[in-house]
Amino acid sequence: MKPPVLRGKPIVPPSQISRIRFSPCGKQLAAASHDATIKRWDVTGTEPKELPSFSGHNGYVASLAFHPDKQRLFTCDTWGRLTGWNYLNGKVIWDVPTAHDGWLRAIALSPSGDTVATCGRDGFVRFWNATTGKKAGEISLGVDLFAMAYHPEGKSLVVGDLFGNICEIALAKNTVERTIPVKAFHLLDRIQDVGGVRGLLFDAKAETLFASGAQPKSGGFVQAFPLMQAIDWKTSKPGASWKAPTDNEGFIHDVGLHPDGYLYAVTSGQPGNGSLLFWKPGEAQPLFRTNIPNCHSVDLHPDGKYLAVACTNANSSGNGRAKGKEYPSNYSPILFWNMGSNPAGARFSWSKSRFRSGVEWDWSLTRGVRLA
Repeated sequence: MKPPVLRGKPIVPPSQISRIRFSPCGKQLAAASHDATIKRWDVTGTEPKELPSFSGHNGYVASLAFHPDKQRLFTCDTWGRLTGWNYLNGKVIWDVPTAHDGWLRAIALSPSGDTVATCGRDGFVRFWNATTGKKAGEISLGVDLFAMAYHPEGKSLVVGDLFGNICEIALAKNTVERTIPVKAFHLLDRIQDVGGVRGLLFDAKAETLFASGAQPKSGGFVQAFPLMQAIDWKTSKPGASWKAPTDNEGFIHDVGLHPDGYLYAVTSGQPGNGSLLFWKPGEAQPLFRTNIPNCHSVDLHPDGKYLAVACTNANSSGNGRAKGKEYPSNYSPILFWNMGSNPAGARFSWSKSRFRSGVEWDWSLTRGVRLA
């Protein structure tokens, strides 16, 4: 494959971003922001143009998901609020202020588009009518939940928890059909449970489930190896996996499936540490990997020509550490990468020393070497 290349200038929102997604029509980019708003940009031109933000959430906007009808957007926050929007006119379609007791971590839309599934720290999986916002059902798993994905056939939902377990919920019976433990995703360090399944998605044929997160090394100031694990859907047996060589990069925070069959993902760990990577299941090393400070989300544009990455300003060392007498606030520059426009086998290196306001770049291209 041909490695990607940075495209134009980044977007520099004033706050940190939890999740970014392109609209199905490809005309907008939406971002779940820590300032309790949903930020939006028109991406139809050569440079993104900021659109009015949506407000109404209480805490950090934790995640979001677009409906394929090219009109609706669903968002959730750390206070447990779930909101449905018409993203074309900015109006609230419906709103559930207490969808969960506390942190609502993930949203998944059913293949039919009729149901919105949510999960959170309260241990519940809940189902909502995508048109009215009325609760359609729930099941308690009794443990902190991080990630969800519908099986493409729409008959089941998989949910990942803090302890590295993946539960398949049979939707017709509203029961747990099976539990797939992936022990590498969890560590009990003294009295602290560390880790969790942070991402789930199926391949195009629905034959393989991919789980992502990290293999924790320690609690406290967490050290962890980013990890992706393939699981045979029929047998529940583990397949190919990839683990980062160092424990500074922490967790895989977001992952997607490219139409060509490889996974694109981002990581974030110790201050200033993170990466964008492409991994083809079965390969020992990533097809492409480059360092970017503390990445939290990535998404591929519907046309497949470029992707967006939300990272962290490097001048705060990734965590707001003091520089002199000031504590710079954190924000999340959003970078754009054209897909496959550089010579094959190129290597990219990212210089964090010049990544300041998000408008200055320093990266090199060296022929013949891949960054793995």
